[in-house]
Amino acid sequence: MVPRMSWKRALLAILLLGLLPGFSSAQRFAEGVKGMVVAPTPEAADAGLAILKRGGNAVDAAAAAAFAIMVTDPGMSSLGGRAQILVRLADGTVAGIDGATQVPSLARSPAKTGRGYRTCPVPGGPLAIQQMVQRYGTLPLRVLLQPAIRLAREGFVIKQDYHEFFRRAGKVFRLFPGTAAHFLKPDGSFYSRGDVFRQPALAHTLEVIAERGAESLYRGELAEAILRDMREHGGLIREEDLARYRPLPGEIVRGTYRGFEVIGRGDQCNGAAVIEALQILEQYPLSRFWSENPLRFFHVQSQAVYLAMVDTYIADWLQASPALAQRRAREIDLEKVLPVPRRPVSAEEASWTTHLSVVDAQGNAVALTQSLGPVFGSKVANPELGFFYAYSYRMNDSVAPLSRDKTNQSPTLVLHKGTPFLVLGAAGGAHIPSAIIATILNVVDLQMPLADAVSAPRVYLSDRGLEVETAGMSPELLSGLEKLGYTLHPY
Repeated sequence: MVPRMSWKRALLAILLLGLLPGFSSAQRFAEGVKGMVVAPTPEAADAGLAILKRGGNAVDAAAAAAFAIMVTDPGMSSLGGRAQILVRLADGTVAGIDGATQVPSLARSPAKTGRGYRTCPVPGGPLAIQQMVQRYGTLPLRVLLQPAIRLAREGFVIKQDYHEFFRRAGKVFRLFPGTAAHFLKPDGSFYSRGDVFRQPALAHTLEVIAERGAESLYRGELAEAILRDMREHGGLIREEDLARYRPLPGEIVRGTYRGFEVIGRGDQCNGAAVIEALQILEQYPLSRFWSENPLRFFHVQSQAVYLAMVDTYIADWLQASPALAQRRAREIDLEKVLPVPRRPVSAEEASWTTHLSVVDAQGNAVALTQSLGPVFGSKVANPELGFFYAYSYRMNDSVAPLSRDKTNQSPTLVLHKGTPFLVLGAAGGAHIPSAIIATILNVVDLQMPLADAVSAPRVYLSDRGLEVETAGMSPELLSGLEKLGYTLHPY
């Protein structure tokens, strides 16, 4: 069943699952007819839109927005972070690029700390984004970097979210000279809502990349600044780690859901969980459940997502299959919560992420997710270059030199008759797949308008219990979930 909206409108109504900092609820939804850029900060969205107006394609706009996010959303993304990319070209070509961070070769034992130089991995995002532009873009990288350079040099206004982030992390900032120099005021106080935040060191770093390419972070003067910082402060990244890093082809995972094609990313991403959960849920009449008994709708949804997440963790993120989904669907009891295998809970559960989605008038589409791990990553900023290094989960847990961090990042495309219908991504660590799945169900099964589909309450079943967005849920529904056997954790 196709939702009531036309596919042309759905094509351009791209969703970012999560709140846009500083935006009112009415501002989180927009429609377009020639293209659209959706990003977590208005400055980044404007950067991508400017590139579309200049004649660039969706890939160009995504790159400009991604670099602008590194400036205006520094707690979630930076030149020291990771990126996972899904591209769909107008001719039907689908490609993925894996820009995961990589464990340095010297790593031998877990860091056992939530911050510091020994948790810093080799960056992956900048080279991955550059590769995307070189292969599928139409404008030079130096042009696409100009909005980010301007934002770093001229500054942007701090909004409420970063007002709070800076205060929560401020004491940690003082532990690291580079972080204190670039992310605290000269007198050591915090940046506050309404302040203009300028980053001259980062602006210079971006200018070097614009002139010499992202390779300069891995070989050349910018690489030397990283290596000096590592040597002076006990970090593990060495010259050979930077020199050997390359973006990898990103595995593409595919499935179907009620006649729609769903395309996601495998390998270091968790698109397999999205597809498997949808294949499980396809066995159930969700629209009837919703109209007759919403309790059953949320119950089946939470069970299916949990089973899919368990499978992808245990099976090392293998692709889902319809046969596996059918078996899992038969395991769900409609009357109660079944005991299911415990899955490993890692530091990535609490990670922060940022996502952008872009489409152009020709039908090119990009879903691009970036992350540093926890907010502000390792909490360490390079003293000379002005950006945060990411945090590596593997270096704090099961160290394997040269391995890449696996995350729940899940850039996703939904196609209808071969045409992009939804371009999706989400933030929130382990909540990412469930947020994407919930929005697809809301659009496809419940035929909600897109704005309602994104803002509708969600549930997420973890080992801790059922995490519930209680806003919009009736007391009767919440009570019913408890009677089924769920321990509720409102958020």
